[in-house]
Amino acid sequence: MAEAVRALEVLGVPPDVEEELLVLYFENRRRSGGGPVLDCRRQGSRAVLTFESPEDAQRVLAKPSHTLQDTGLAVRPAAPQDYGKVLLRGLNPQTDGSVLELYVEYVLNCESGRYTIHRSPAGDQALVQLPELLSDSELLAVEERVRRRLLDGAPLAVEWVQQTDSVLVWSRGTGLSGDLLELYFENKRSGGGSVQAVRVLAGGRAAVVSFQDRAAVQRVLEKPHRLQESDLDLCPYYDFLEPPDRPPEEGAEAPPEEGAEAPPGEAAAEEGGPPAICVSVEDAVKRQLLESSGALPELQAVFPELKLRLEESGAWISGGDEARRQQLQERLLGTLQGMGQELLPLPAQTLCFLQRGDVREEVEQLLGSQGLPACCAPSGSALSVTALSPAAARQAASSLSAALSPFCLAVSAQHLHALASPRWEQLQASLRCCSVRLAPGGEHLQALTLRGLEQENREKLQGFLQDAALGESLVPMEPGMLRYLQLHYQELLAGIAEVTLLPLEGTDVAGFRLSGEAGACRAAAEFLQSLLGTISSQPVTLRHPGIARFLLDERGQSILRELESRFQCVIGLEQVHWSPPYTQQDLELPEEPVPLSCRRDSLPTAQLLTRLEPPDGASTDWCSTNLEEIKGLLAALEPGEAAEAPQLAAPTAGEAPGSAASSPEEDLYTVGEPGAAEGQEEAGRGGERRALADGGEEEEEPCCGPEAAVQSERSVEEAAQLLLAIQQSMDSQRWEEEQLQRATELSLRSYEREQHQASAEPAPDRGLQAALQESLEEALCVAGSARLTIYAAYERDVSALPGQLEQALRAQRGQETVVSEGLRALPSRCRGSLAQLQRQHAVRISLQDATATVHGFADYTARAARDLARLLPRLLQARRPLGEPAARWVRWEPPGVAAPYSSEASALLEQAWRQRRTRLEVLFDGRPFAIDFERMEEYDIGSARTLAISRTEPPAPENGRPTATEEKGPALDLDEAVKLVPLGQGSEEFRDTVRRFYDTLEDFHNKIRIVKVEKLIHPLLYKQYQLKKACMEKACGHEAVERLLFHGTTEEASREICQHGFNRSFCGKNATLYGHGVYFAVNAVLSVQEQYSPRSADGNKYVFVAMTLTGDYTAGSQDMRAPPLKEAAEAPLRYDSVVDNPKKPAIFVIFNDTQAYPQYLITCQLSKPPAPH
Repeated sequence: MAEAVRALEVLGVPPDVEEELLVLYFENRRRSGGGPVLDCRRQGSRAVLTFESPEDAQRVLAKPSHTLQDTGLAVRPAAPQDYGKVLLRGLNPQTDGSVLELYVEYVLNCESGRYTIHRSPAGDQALVQLPELLSDSELLAVEERVRRRLLDGAPLAVEWVQQTDSVLVWSRGTGLSGDLLELYFENKRSGGGSVQAVRVLAGGRAAVVSFQDRAAVQRVLEKPHRLQESDLDLCPYYDFLEPPDRPPEEGAEAPPEEGAEAPPGEAAAEEGGPPAICVSVEDAVKRQLLESSGALPELQAVFPELKLRLEESGAWISGGDEARRQQLQERLLGTLQGMGQELLPLPAQTLCFLQRGDVREEVEQLLGSQGLPACCAPSGSALSVTALSPAAARQAASSLSAALSPFCLAVSAQHLHALASPRWEQLQASLRCCSVRLAPGGEHLQALTLRGLEQENREKLQGFLQDAALGESLVPMEPGMLRYLQLHYQELLAGIAEVTLLPLEGTDVAGFRLSGEAGACRAAAEFLQSLLGTISSQPVTLRHPGIARFLLDERGQSILRELESRFQCVIGLEQVHWSPPYTQQDLELPEEPVPLSCRRDSLPTAQLLTRLEPPDGASTDWCSTNLEEIKGLLAALEPGEAAEAPQLAAPTAGEAPGSAASSPEEDLYTVGEPGAAEGQEEAGRGGERRALADGGEEEEEPCCGPEAAVQSERSVEEAAQLLLAIQQSMDSQRWEEEQLQRATELSLRSYEREQHQASAEPAPDRGLQAALQESLEEALCVAGSARLTIYAAYERDVSALPGQLEQALRAQRGQETVVSEGLRALPSRCRGSLAQLQRQHAVRISLQDATATVHGFADYTARAARDLARLLPRLLQARRPLGEPAARWVRWEPPGVAAPYSSEASALLEQAWRQRRTRLEVLFDGRPFAIDFERMEEYDIGSARTLAISRTEPPAPENGRPTATEEKGPALDLDEAVKLVPLGQGSEEFRDTVRRFYDTLEDFHNKIRIVKVEKLIHPLLYKQYQLKKACMEKACGHEAVERLLFHGTTEEASREICQHGFNRSFCGKNATLYGHGVYFAVNAVLSVQEQYSPRSADGNKYVFVAMTLTGDYTAGSQDMRAPPLKEAAEAPLRYDSVVDNPKKPAIFVIFNDTQAYPQYLITCQLSKPPAPH
C-alpha cells in the first residue's frame, strides 16, 4: 500500500511573503484546511511543506484554491527526494568554477568527471548530479564536511532536492519553437514521453519542457539531442536554475529601476564613500544566531568606526578604511566558521512541539540562563542545534534533551467523549509549553512538556479528566414526583444541557438517570434534589368496590387528569394495583359445569397397579403366585385330592404372612359390597371343610400311604404347570380386553364404595381450597381500596381535591340485582365461583334470600350481573348429585395398564363428552388437568405428561357382568369426525409448529412462505397409532420410540393421506433407495424440495408434520420390503424402521402404515419462484 502523502509542493509564492507567514497560513485549518507543519523548505517561488498528519495534507489538496496576500497559490503533492542530486547553497558568486569543482570532489569524495555541476545564474547555488545515489547517512557525512570546510571564506549548506518532471533546454543555434519541442520530445528518438507543457523563455534560446512521467527526465538527460541543425543542451529544471527574463549584456550591468532603493554598497559608492562589503549568510539559522547571541554587538564594539548591518542577503560592512573592513570581514567569517551544529534525533511529535512559539521562547531563556546561546531548527527527522562553537552546540543539545519531560496519564472509554469536546481544546490552549495527544491504543494520554512544568500541567490534565469523564448517576424519586417534574419544571430540565436526562418509570426503580461528564452529573443531581425539596406529597385512601381497577381504566384516568389540570398537581398511583385473573373463565362458551376439584382415581395408585400387573412384565413371584392359585383351583375341582395335600394352603417356612401365597387375591369378577370378599372367602372355606367332613370316603383318604400322596402332589404340580403355560401363551389382545374389563369392574365397585363413604369422607384438597379462598379474599380487598398520593408545590392548596374526587367517583358507581331461587341454599363450594366472579370483574356481590346484588362501578356491575345470570345454571348443575354414570372412563398408564377414574370424575367427563365438548379443564386431587376429547388424551399441566383415555359402555341390564366396549372420540361416525382444523396464527400450537418447520429449513429459511397450518382430526387413525405406540414401547423396553418428522407430497396425495393415512402401496413414486416403505425426513429442507413436494397449479406445496414411531432402527437398502431381523435377539424380532445413516439419520422409512399419524398439514409457497428457462 502506498505511503500517505505528507509533503506538499507550493508554487507561485510571492517573493515578499515570509516563510513564517506561509507556514501560519497552511497551519490554519479554517483557511487552508491544513494543520501542524513539521518542516518548510523554500526555494524562490516554490516551497515544500511537510505536515505532521497525512490527513491535514489531504485536506489542503482537497481545497479547490488557495490565496495568500491576493496571490493564488498552486498546491500539489511534493515529488519524492532525488537521492542522486544535492544542492549547495551560500556560494560566493565570485567563486571560480574550477575551485568549485575541487570543492565538490572533496566533500563528495569522488573523482573528476563523474559528476555534473549546474550553477544558478546568480552564482549563489549549485546543483550537483551524482554518479550514484546517496543514503541519509552519507548525506550527513557530506554535511559534516561542508560545515568544516569553507569555500572562498563563505560557509555553505547542503540539502536534498525533489525529483523534477521538467528539463531546461538551451539551443546553440536558432531559436526554439514550443510546438516543435513538444513533437520532438514525444518522439521515441528523444527518449522522452508524453509532454505536459512547454514554456519558451525570453529570448527564444531556452525553454522548459515538462513531462507527465518523471522517469522521462532521466532518459532524455542520458542522450545527446539535435534539432533543426542545432545542438541542444539539457539539464534538470529547478526554478533557481532558470535564467532571468532579460539577461544583461556581457560586461554591462542592468540599471536599477526608477525609485528602487540601491543596495548599501552602491549607495555608498554613489555618495562618494568606499564600497560596502557583503558577507553572505545564506543559512537562516546562522543569521538568527548572529542576531540573538550578541556576536554582532561585540564585533561592532571592536570596530566602532565601521557599520555592521545584518540583512536577509547577509552581513553588510561599510564605512572606515578598507583594511579595517577587511579585518571585520575576517572576524565575521571566523565567527561563522567557528559555529557548530549538533543533530539531535527526535520523534516527529517532539519536533513539532519545539516549533511552537512559546516553547522556543522558553528554550531560548533556558539556554541563555546557562550561557549557551543557540538556535534550533528541524532537519529531516532530527533537530539541528547551532551554537557559536561545536562544544557549545553539543552542550546546548544535551541541555535541550534534558529539558524535555514526557509523561503519561491513563484514560478509559469514559474519557474519549470528553477528548472531542470544545473544553478539551480550551484546556490544551491553557497548558504552558505542553503538547498532549491520545496514544494509538487509546489507553493513555501522551504529554510532552519542559522540565519544571510537569506538575502544573499534570494537575490541570488530571482535574479535567476527573470532571470531564463520562459518568452515570441515579436520582431516585417516586413516579408521581418524576411526572410532576416533567410537567411543571420542563423548562428547568431543558436548561440542563451538559448532561443527558433519561427518565426511568419502571416498577422497581423510578427517577432520572444522568449521563455525561462526572462534574456536570454531580451538579445536575444536586439541582434535581433541590427541585424535589419544593414538592409536597399528601396521601389519600379511597374505599369502593373495584376502585383499583376503575382508577387504572380509561374513565378513571380521565377523571384524574381533569383534577390534575384543575389543581396543577400530579396524582400518583404507585400503590394502586389490580390485574385481571391469570385465567378468566370464558362465559361465552357452550354451557358446561364449572370444573370442580375431585378425586382422580377410584383406588390408590399403588394398589391399582398391583391389581392390574400385566403378565408380560411379571416377575417370578407372580408366576409362583399364579401357580399356587392354579393348584388351589385344581384342588377345589378334586376335593379328594385337596384333602390329601392340605399343605398347599398353608404358608411355607419363612414366608411372610402377608405374601401372595398366604392371602388370596380379591375376586375381580364379583361385584359386592366393600369388605364382603373376606367373609365370602371364610364362608367358602367353611363350606369346603363341611363338605369334606360329610363324605365317608373323604375321611379315609388321609390314611393312605405317603407314596400315593407324593404321586398325587406330582400330578397336581404337572397339571398346574401345564395350565400356567397355556395361560401365559394368551395373546396381548385378549389380555388388554381382560384388563379393560377388570378396570371397568373396579370402577363400578369403587363408585359403590364412594357412595357409601360420601358422608364420612373428608373434603379433599381442604388446604388448597383454603389457600385459594384466602388468595381471592386478599385480591378482593386490594381491588376495593386504593391509596393515592397527591404531588404539588408547597404553595399550592390541594385540600379540596379529595372531596371532589370522592364526588366524581360516587357519580360513576352503580349496582345490579340478579334474582334466582337457587341462591337461597347455595353450597359453600359454589360460593367460591362467586368469589372468582367478584375477582374477575372487580365488584362486590351480596346475597339475601333469592337476590344477589352486585356493587361497583357501572360497566363492571352490568357485566358481572350478566355473567352471574349465565353462571348460576351451571353452578346448580354442577352441585346436583351426579348419580350413577352412564359410562365409565379409564386412562392407560404405561406400559398399557388401565386405571379407572373416580365416579365423580367419570361423571364430569361423561357429561362433557355427551355435550360434544372438544376440551375440558378440571382439577384432579388439587392439580390442573386438561382433557382433549378429539385426541382422547389426558394432559397433566403440572408435569406436562400425556396419557391416552378410553370410554366404556355400562353393563347391559340382562347381564350381571359388564362388557368392555371402547369408543374412541366424541362421535361414533368416524367419517364425520375426520376434518382439518385451521390453526390460528396467534395460538401457541401454530407458533410451535411453524418454529419447528423453519428451524430445519436451512438454506430455504428465507425462501418459503407459510400459507396456512391445519390440524388433522382423525379418531380412527389416531386410535390405531396409539395402540401401535403402546405395543412398540412395550416391545422396545423404552419410551423414546416417537419422533416428529416431515413428509412432503402432492396436493392430490395430501387429501388421500388425510382420509386414509400413509400407504406403503404408493412407495417408489419418489424414492426406494432405502426400502419399499413410507419415507420421512428429519429436516423440512428435504421435504420442501420440488422432487418430494411439487407445486400445485396455484403454487402451493404440501408438507405433513407426522408423529412417527421409529423405535429401533438400522440401515436400509433398496430391496427391503420389511425391516431386517435383529441379529442378537433371542426371538425372531425385526427392527421397527430403517434409516439412511444409523449414526446420524436424516431419513426414516417405515413399513407399517399405523406407525405414523399425520398431525399437521403445512401449506406453503416459494417466496420468489425461479425464473423460467
